[in-house]
Amino acid sequence: MCEEQQTYQNLVTQMNQHVLVTENDRVEILRKVLVALNHPDHTYKIIHIAGTNGKGSTGAMLAAILQKNGYQVGHFSSPAMVDTREQIRLNGQLISYAQFLTAHQFIRERLPRAIKATDLSIFEWFTLIALVAFQQTHMDFVILEVGLGGKNDATNAISSPFLSVFTHIDYDHTQILGHTIRKIAMQKAGIIKPGTTIFVAPHQKRLTRQVLRLTAAQNQATIHFVRDIHLKVLNAAYESTSVRISGPLIAPQTIHLGLVGTFQLDNLATVLSIVTWLQHHQVHLVTTEVHTALAQLHVSGRMQLLRQKPSVFLDGAHNPDSAKQLAATLKRLYPQQKVIFLLGFLADKNYVEMLQIYLPMAKMIYVNTPRQHERALDKYELQRVVTHQFHFPKEHLVVAPSAKSGLQMALKQASRDDVIIITGSFYFIKQFEGEKNV
Repeated sequence: MCEEQQTYQNLVTQMNQHVLVTENDRVEILRKVLVALNHPDHTYKIIHIAGTNGKGSTGAMLAAILQKNGYQVGHFSSPAMVDTREQIRLNGQLISYAQFLTAHQFIRERLPRAIKATDLSIFEWFTLIALVAFQQTHMDFVILEVGLGGKNDATNAISSPFLSVFTHIDYDHTQILGHTIRKIAMQKAGIIKPGTTIFVAPHQKRLTRQVLRLTAAQNQATIHFVRDIHLKVLNAAYESTSVRISGPLIAPQTIHLGLVGTFQLDNLATVLSIVTWLQHHQVHLVTTEVHTALAQLHVSGRMQLLRQKPSVFLDGAHNPDSAKQLAATLKRLYPQQKVIFLLGFLADKNYVEMLQIYLPMAKMIYVNTPRQHERALDKYELQRVVTHQFHFPKEHLVVAPSAKSGLQMALKQASRDDVIIITGSFYFIKQFEGEKNV
């Protein structure tokens, strides 16, 4: 381990690990820090993305398209799968230890007197470091994904972005955002700033559209709802999707997308609509390069294929909406076929509704506990719910000693034609990312 890596790890370990997004004054505190830093967020064009599901894939598509067309692109996203530096990418590459430490030092030396380093949470620090590192490395565009909600999220400390994008909005983090769609949508809509341009992904609930439209009007912002999309799936395989697509902002075209999942089609429609808008606003994007970027794209943890025969996928579905999308994808790819599930949930998620979706499709289930000790649902409690509440056959459920041993057990029992899905939480599936023994 090099000295810079050790310094980085020590620094991250010492950061305030608390989740402070529930406190209403956090964004104003961070705005004071950005003022002290002379507004690094003013030095590049920001595409700010909020939503319940689809932020990561939408952000990855936009970043890949812009980069393929020669732009310098920063990308801030969460959570990380293996290395915490995955949250900050510069032209597709993880921020280096040196770049991270340089940005951190720059911020620390300029913090307002009333704000101590330990006053800021780890997510707030990563947000600030990303914004500064993107300035220091001369990025043209920044894809900035909201961590949680919108209104009180650290990323909302920025000034008005170039674009605001809303992916699909549904129930999640209800203890923080509220228990109704209206309340959740209002939290998400909190990122809308005066005079901005907004894109909204298709198939939103009526209340969601109402809240976003009203908030846009209050801020004299221009809002585009992606709708009236004509789409035909030409081929859906386990490693790519080919579609014919057109719409009000999308010229008829055939796209070969290096991502799998029915849920990616709404993300694709949103991205292609944004591409057209960018082309009409002095952003040079060549259509052939757009197509190449989409064909070459792969996103960790979204129907990510680990191996074949049997097929093993990682998917970060962690709420009922994304679970429905995962189930729809599996039914399209593997009709009439039962699935082997490796499941691990967080206790504060609606895992009961997710189980209602998965269990009718399951031939075998291996349960385990995610590596997130404060919020993880214990594997024995999950076993109890599956067997007692849903009356799933006990002989088809295994409580594995560890997550990876569960996978090895599943592989040993599976036939070459079986499908194994590892899902339930990003904190669970990240234990398998980069696994060499699959």
